[in-house]
Amino acid sequence: MKIDSKTNGLVSIIMPTYNRAHYILETIKSIQSQTYTNWELYVMDDGSTDNTKELVLAIEDDRIRYCNEGRIGITGVLKNKAIRESKGELITFMDSDDLLAPHKLEAQVNALQQNPDAGFSFTNCHDFNEQGIQRIYLDKQQGIEVGNFFEAICWGHKLVFIQTVMFRRTCIDALSYFRENRIFTDFSFITNLAWKHKAIILYESLFFRRLHSGNNINSNWVLDYDEYIETIERYRVEKRLTKQTANKILFIGIINCGLGYIKHGNKVKAVRSFMKAWKYKPLSIIPLKKIIKTFVGTSV
Repeated sequence: MKIDSKTNGLVSIIMPTYNRAHYILETIKSIQSQTYTNWELYVMDDGSTDNTKELVLAIEDDRIRYCNEGRIGITGVLKNKAIRESKGELITFMDSDDLLAPHKLEAQVNALQQNPDAGFSFTNCHDFNEQGIQRIYLDKQQGIEVGNFFEAICWGHKLVFIQTVMFRRTCIDALSYFRENRIFTDFSFITNLAWKHKAIILYESLFFRRLHSGNNINSNWVLDYDEYIETIERYRVEKRLTKQTANKILFIGIINCGLGYIKHGNKVKAVRSFMKAWKYKPLSIIPLKKIIKTFVGTSV
């Protein structure tokens, strides 16, 4: 059902950016092309040294706000500042090198209106580059599901990118902002939302994640794993997850981190990760098999 954006709530879109002048205009164009037009965009420039500022300020659209307070390097600081300054009833995020389907905002606003007991929604998404679509993240491609997905997100059974999340401002309280002690804290923000609120999954792919050599995920993948592991360990202590469940999740996560190190050519750190995994599953032979394969190259 198509909704009238003129009579519905304002959506605040928060976009951190750093030296993305070569992509940001295309990204903003995908926002301006949304079928839902009642939005405001906060471009949170993390001290870009290219001509990002000039490009954004030259856009004639009074829905766009530009903020640059110098290099901070922690996206949570930028996002929290924009959350506090923004006015929307609903809040969502965007990266300055990615794209949106034209009806993404409309679909999520509609879903939240139809499910007033849900605090947030998220959508399917896919990676793309010059060769086309590279990966779609959720197995289902259509339909909507409503429920409590905290454990599914912790397990990684429901992969959620912060750019696909839209949440009600009423979900934010003093303990719900992004943590500012790490470069990346998206996972803890998302799982905290899911711990407190029911969610809506839109299985249609509505967010398009551009793959290129400058992706933060390419250069900071270890920081993402560190935050994931630290967050799950904290949820075990807080009893949001049972000790047994948390240990199983941590075992798999640390094994996967080790495989990441192998992919990036660091066998020593890979072995350290595999050995660390024993802490969470002492009787498993999987870490030993991974260590042997790392150095011997056998098909174990």
